[in-house]
Amino acid sequence: MSLSDYLHLMKPRIIPLLLFVGVGSAVVAGHSVPPLRVTLGILAGGGLTSAGSLAVNSYLERGIDARMKRTKLLSYLLLNLVATFFIVLGAAIYISVYTILLKPRTTWNIVLGGFAGSCAALAGWYSVTFSDPLAAALLAVLIFVWTPSHFWSLAVITEEDYSAVGIPMLPSVVGAGRASRFIVANTLILIPVSLLLTPLFPGTGLFIYLPAASVMNALLLATNIKLLLSPTKSNAWLAFKFSSPYLAMIFTFAMVAALV
Repeated sequence: MSLSDYLHLMKPRIIPLLLFVGVGSAVVAGHSVPPLRVTLGILAGGGLTSAGSLAVNSYLERGIDARMKRTKLLSYLLLNLVATFFIVLGAAIYISVYTILLKPRTTWNIVLGGFAGSCAALAGWYSVTFSDPLAAALLAVLIFVWTPSHFWSLAVITEEDYSAVGIPMLPSVVGAGRASRFIVANTLILIPVSLLLTPLFPGTGLFIYLPAASVMNALLLATNIKLLLSPTKSNAWLAFKFSSPYLAMIFTFAMVAALV
């Protein structure tokens, strides 16, 4: 195998968003840019653990991936113990709970497995402070609720692949039309969760985060409604491709609001 083959196993397109969530949570938690050692710890610890767990996921699903068009091409931590715990917990949930236990057995796999992504936010938060656990939990819930809308949109695009290999992703079981209703319903839960973060940013930060988050929520919901009205693969692709920038921008606005 070439170096590019090994990199492909690590699903490198997923890792930057997870790292951004971790660093963003640290900024929001401390209302300042974290010290360099903390930032490097999040990037190194989170990046290596994410890459490792994603590579293990690719290995465990090698038989399935070989039959799916979408995937057939396929440390020393500087953080405190609590942050390290959440990094390791995220990897453990992704490999053991999601990949091995849930994904082959239930249509709710990505819902229950979404906590793996939430651990990135918790690791970032607890790398700088142990205060305000409710705020940390809100960031974790934001990732948890965002995850189904993101992955179900992708699963609408690849539902034939999942059906062919017997993986019960929601769209391959209930169809694209009904799955799109679940996506819209999930996003309607995500929107108020994202707005619940507003009290974290008093003063000027409030006037940055609230309108910006509202616009991003409206755009995400618009892509989902378009998919609901016409559950085609092209509309699913639009919803899927917008969902990652949505999360990145929510955390960007949160960081800016926390820093002003």
